[in-house]
Amino acid sequence: MHYALACAERPRTYHPVTREARGIAAVCVCALHLALLAPTVGSWSSILERDFGPEAEAIEHGDRPYDDQELEYPPLSIPLIVGPALIGDGIDDYIEAFEWEMIAFDLAIVLLLALALPGDQRRVLGALGVYTVGIVALSGIVLADSIIDQAPLALARFDLVPALLVLAAVLARDRGRSAGWSALLATGAAVKAFPLLLFPALLRGERHPRRVAVAAAIPLLVALAVVVAWGDHFSSAITYQTDRALQVETIAATPFVVSNMVGAEVHSEFTNGSWNVVATGADLARAVSLAAMVCLYLVVLLAGWLRRVDWLPWATALLAAIVVLYPVLSPQFLLWLLPLSAAAYGLGRENLVLLAALVLTELALRHYDDAIGDLHADFIWRIAGRNLLLLVYLFLVCAPIIRGVDWESALDWRTWRAASST
Repeated sequence: MHYALACAERPRTYHPVTREARGIAAVCVCALHLALLAPTVGSWSSILERDFGPEAEAIEHGDRPYDDQELEYPPLSIPLIVGPALIGDGIDDYIEAFEWEMIAFDLAIVLLLALALPGDQRRVLGALGVYTVGIVALSGIVLADSIIDQAPLALARFDLVPALLVLAAVLARDRGRSAGWSALLATGAAVKAFPLLLFPALLRGERHPRRVAVAAAIPLLVALAVVVAWGDHFSSAITYQTDRALQVETIAATPFVVSNMVGAEVHSEFTNGSWNVVATGADLARAVSLAAMVCLYLVVLLAGWLRRVDWLPWATALLAAIVVLYPVLSPQFLLWLLPLSAAAYGLGRENLVLLAALVLTELALRHYDDAIGDLHADFIWRIAGRNLLLLVYLFLVCAPIIRGVDWESALDWRTWRAASST
């Protein structure tokens, strides 16, 4: 198999990366990230001050995460949220500790890209460059602060944690480490659920299914034990997510927010943790968006099995289908894609489009107050442009995988048998 089947192949000189060069790149890029992010530690964040901080303090003092605090995340997110509360006292100490915690995971992604990504010098340096530019694009370092956060987005949420675990899992699968990739992916799913959707892809050609099952069961059982030990019930977190409406930032919401500029009856209201569209047809648009996401996910999944697409571009395309088409698209969800896409496509056009989308996302956040209640042009054109770029990105990463698939042969069981054994 060739790296990035989704990318056009061009002849070029191969320059293998020595361990020393990888180490130097890791140190230099880690130092750059620290220079950029460390001065922002302690910056105000509405999520940390009003949500994570109070929740962490309450759980630390005996509240149950789900029944008492209505936590909406899987159980292994609890140590990430509560851990910083054990260091120091008060909300200022909590914010600082949480942001340092996220810097540690950011540096772990840098180290993983520098030291574990296979390929030549151009590929490794390209991945590091794209990831770094992406983090800066969503950081507020270059642009003015939003009304939501003064802290960089990557430091005010814990989305870098599942992003790291997914990247590590895909790289482990590429090296044939059955228990390793399975444990990493299951741990990621117990932090935020989305990594679970990559299991069907990474199972392709797996020669040790028992190891995979045992390794996946361990973190999931630990997560279950956390809930049981608290005497808690996880079902509230599931219903919280399934009950979410059509968020104003999503692809499916774009026609509504744009039509608001020409006088349509559209506004937004805050429910289930986000600002959602209130308009005739919004529920139908949400259902269509979900259906489109499921269909594209299944088509890319089947095409990847049949064509034996490499793990990194395949996982990126599957995750892109979920992130781009899901009827909730909070800006931090793009952090799920960034490390994986950086590793899969390097300096390719796919990542140039993704980085442009990240810049427009940050520009939209500068005007997020325009999304509250009435929708105004300063927010709408930025988010609509970002969504158009995300659709272009989705096409670029999915089309090469789907193109050329013989769907007639896909119905033949012998085709699947051959694909499963490869």
